[in-house]
Amino acid sequence: MYFIKQFFISLILLFSLITLAHADFKGKVVKVIDGDTIEVLTQKKQKIRIRLLDIDAPESRQAYGNVSKKYLASLIAGDTVLVKDKGKDVYQRTLGTIIKNSVDINAKMVENGYAWAYRYKGVAKNKKMVTLEDNAKSNKKGLWKDKNPIAPWDFRHNNKY
Repeated sequence: MYFIKQFFISLILLFSLITLAHADFKGKVVKVIDGDTIEVLTQKKQKIRIRLLDIDAPESRQAYGNVSKKYLASLIAGDTVLVKDKGKDVYQRTLGTIIKNSVDINAKMVENGYAWAYRYKGVAKNKKMVTLEDNAKSNKKGLWKDKNPIAPWDFRHNNKY
């Protein structure tokens, strides 16, 4: 009985630590870097760079890059948002979903044609984003007005970004 009790206490502690590692937080958007990266200032006055999860926006030097950045800025610049923290990427940016007034901003970027669904080695894990991308494409929204939009991953590869 003692070992079972110890096991459950250990399990509860483990889950508590996991939850703390990726805690959601609020912050004011102080900088929109591009169409999928922002900087927020937390309530504790800490600046955190956020890479919007599950989307990939055109690069700044790419067609629609500045348009994508301006659209994201129009949605959240200067506003307080909720960041659903999903960990860090290889560049130590926080990966997160941005929520403003109960609206998923990441999804809104794809839905309106200002970003692609993020794909790793050609595969998108978030099927909702793929559906939003397909709808934006068929309705020729945003970057899908272009006859031959270049995916950001292809642009980076071709330009040694």
